[in-house]
Amino acid sequence: MIDRLRLDKNECPYGFPDNIASRIKEAIASVEPNRYPDPSYSNLRDAIGRYVGTDRDRIVPGNGGDEILWLAFASFVSPGDRVLTLEPSFSQYEHMCRVFRAERVAVPMTLKGDQIEVDQEEFLRKLRSKGPSLVLLDSPNNPTGISLPDQFIIDVLEAAKCPVLIDEAYGEFSDRTFFDSNASEPLPESTMILKTLSKAWGIAGLRVGYCVTSHPMAKKLNGIRSPFNVNVYSEAVAMELLGDRTWLDERIKSIVDARERLYSRIKRDLPDWQVFPSQGNFLLVRLPESKENVISLMKDQQVEIKGFDLPWDGSWARITVGKDEEIDKLIDIMEKI
Repeated sequence: MIDRLRLDKNECPYGFPDNIASRIKEAIASVEPNRYPDPSYSNLRDAIGRYVGTDRDRIVPGNGGDEILWLAFASFVSPGDRVLTLEPSFSQYEHMCRVFRAERVAVPMTLKGDQIEVDQEEFLRKLRSKGPSLVLLDSPNNPTGISLPDQFIIDVLEAAKCPVLIDEAYGEFSDRTFFDSNASEPLPESTMILKTLSKAWGIAGLRVGYCVTSHPMAKKLNGIRSPFNVNVYSEAVAMELLGDRTWLDERIKSIVDARERLYSRIKRDLPDWQVFPSQGNFLLVRLPESKENVISLMKDQQVEIKGFDLPWDGSWARITVGKDEEIDKLIDIMEKI
């Protein structure tokens, strides 16, 4: 029996295997909630460092990836400054620009048939001419699902006279990430790689994110974050998960396989819905009619998807990849619409 399909927030559809769930319960039971966390989070940073292949002094723990983003703004963005992003990008970038009273300079992507591309030359022109205080690049990009070319990111890093944050929140679902491709090379001092345990790891509700960066940048960001920004329960669960990733590889494969299955089904069976390839745990679709109508009809069928206003013609939505049985139900409803 499938109840409401929550396919609007890019959450992981799976719980934990029984053996992992049992260990998580034990870890939570061992927590002393009357005690503060270790403000240095040395054990958590060690565990993250082992996972990504670096030392803990390059790791900044966060209350989800959103706090890492906040730390970057708090460190480098003042009222009236410019922040350079792509359009579209993660909606939180625009929100943070409003909060910090910064001007968001957004370079639109181009839509050519079934391909969404970055106007790399225009982005680099804006980077050189606008003098931003911070550059934000999400790869895979939300909501398009495209991964940015490594050479483009390298060109941005070489041209930037300000810090650059590369948001790899969906990196586990991608064929490659910039960080993985360049792990053997030292990052430029002002480069930040944002990652999270919310998506592939499936603990969005516990809010654990992190940043991989240079030693000086990590020292700066750790110096301004709240001393107890990750609570003791979230830390305990994250530590348990990071200790064994064999189950994670299976989960990622299941989600990626489901993503490709959903993409193929829409492409084959729903000619009025235009779907785009993705490197995330979601798909971008151009809808057959207004997003308000489609989203309303979906809600009537107990399905939640996320609508978007994008810089191209048509109505748009993002659909999170669910389990196989959820995909079957979704396709059935989409065919009716």
